[in-house]
Amino acid sequence: MAGLYPVLIFVSGILSGFLNTVAGGGSLLVLPLLVFSGLDMGVANATNRVAILLQSLVAARGFYREGALDLRRSSAAVLPAVIGALAGTLVAIRLDEQILRASIALLILVMAVLLVFRPSMWEKPRRIQMPFPVHAVLFFLIGVYGGFVQAGVGFFLIWALVGLGGRDLVQANAEKVFLVGCFTAVSLALFASQGLVRLGTGLVLASGSMIGAHLGARFAVEKGNRVIRLILAAMVMASAVKMLWDAFGA
Repeated sequence: MAGLYPVLIFVSGILSGFLNTVAGGGSLLVLPLLVFSGLDMGVANATNRVAILLQSLVAARGFYREGALDLRRSSAAVLPAVIGALAGTLVAIRLDEQILRASIALLILVMAVLLVFRPSMWEKPRRIQMPFPVHAVLFFLIGVYGGFVQAGVGFFLIWALVGLGGRDLVQANAEKVFLVGCFTAVSLALFASQGLVRLGTGLVLASGSMIGAHLGARFAVEKGNRVIRLILAAMVMASAVKMLWDAFGA
C-alpha cells in the first residue's frame, strides 16, 4: 500500500492545484492524505507549502500571460501579507482550536450565501477605493492566517479582493495566487529552517499541483466569472461543513 502513496499524492496535487487556482480549499483535501501517509500534522502543514509555492508561481504566470494579473496593483498588498505570514508562522497564538475552526467555518458560510444570492457582487468589477490603513490591516491579518493554517486562506483573499477591492472573480483569483506565492515563500523558508519540510514528498505533490494550477488558470480565464462563482460557492460550502465537522463532529 505504501507504494501507492506517491501516486495518490501526485493525483491529489493535480486536483488541489486546480481547485486552489480556480477557487480555493485544495489543501483541505491534501492535508488528510499527507497525514494518512505517515506525516504528523505539523510536518504535513509545512510540506504542503512546497506545492503551494510552486503551484502559485505557475498559476500567476498563466494569469499574467492571459492579461488577468495586474502586478502593479497586486503589489500593494504584498508587504502587509508577507509581514502577517511571518508573524503567523513565528508566533504561537493560544486559541481554543474548536472555537477557531467554528469561527472560520461560519465566516466561510456567510461567503457561500453571498456567492449564491449576490452574484453581481462577484462577477462585475467595481470602482472601490479602500483606505490604505484598512487595506494594510486586512491583508496583514489574512497573511497571519495564511502563515498559521494556509488551508482556506484563498477564500479570504478572494473575499477581500472582491468585496473591498472591487475585483471580479477572475481578477481576484489572479491576484490571490500571486499573493499566496509571495507569503508562502516566507512561511516555507521558516518551516524548512525548523526541519519540518519533507522535500521529496513536497516535490511529488508540487509536480501534480503545478499541472493542476496551469489547467486551473486557463479554465478560469476561459470560463469566466459565472462558472468560477458556482465552483467557488460549492468549495466554500464544502470547506465550511468540513471545518464544522472537525470542530464538533468528534
